[in-house]
Amino acid sequence: MTSRIRETHRLYHGTRRDLRPGDLIEPGDQPGDQRGTAADVTARVYLTTSLDAAIWDAEIAAGDGPGRVYEVEATGAVEHPSGPRPPGPPSMASWSRAALRVTAEVTEWVHYHGTKADLKPGDLIKPGHSANYGEAPRTANHVYFARTLDAATWGAELAAGDGRGRIYIVEPTGPFEDDPNLTDRKFRGNPTKSFRSRHPVCVTGELTDWQGHAPDALQAMRAGLADLARRGTMQIDD
Repeated sequence: MTSRIRETHRLYHGTRRDLRPGDLIEPGDQPGDQRGTAADVTARVYLTTSLDAAIWDAEIAAGDGPGRVYEVEATGAVEHPSGPRPPGPPSMASWSRAALRVTAEVTEWVHYHGTKADLKPGDLIKPGHSANYGEAPRTANHVYFARTLDAATWGAELAAGDGRGRIYIVEPTGPFEDDPNLTDRKFRGNPTKSFRSRHPVCVTGELTDWQGHAPDALQAMRAGLADLARRGTMQIDD
């Protein structure tokens, strides 16, 4: 794993549509899409090499079914945006003017935990320790983790402590639920795929080659959190 947005040679498409291998996703098949002009949306079908971006778009897509992420292949040329990625959440940014063919659905996930703690495989991350966020001092009743590397990166960068940020691959040892602080209260669905559990998670490995957010984005996030703390509105549902 070498990239914060998990760019691979695979192509992904996030949606709420229930599709099967071999199905075609045609330009204009994305109701409610706000990218570009109406003509752009009608003429393009969007895709990405970033699993995080596909997950985000699947969760905020129009429709009532669960968010789904598919591996796809392009039946025509793929165009990519020029310049650096704009600020904000990850989003499918590449497009094709020809249909995408579904090859598989993504159903197996890796879970990540961002922190400044120095851990090793086999260690358990348990509830009951000092919380990384929110009012201090506070003991966390849950342990938090995510399926998106972007969310884990924020966790590693913003966690309390003086050590360097670390991202671990973890396995839940018990039931878990959507993190209410980052789901329907703030976004539709669970676009960061963030979860919490009252049971420990077990460290199975560490990502040692990940890229942090841009300094200006990190500073803006820290300033926003500090402002919430000053106003007493940084309430964490734990």
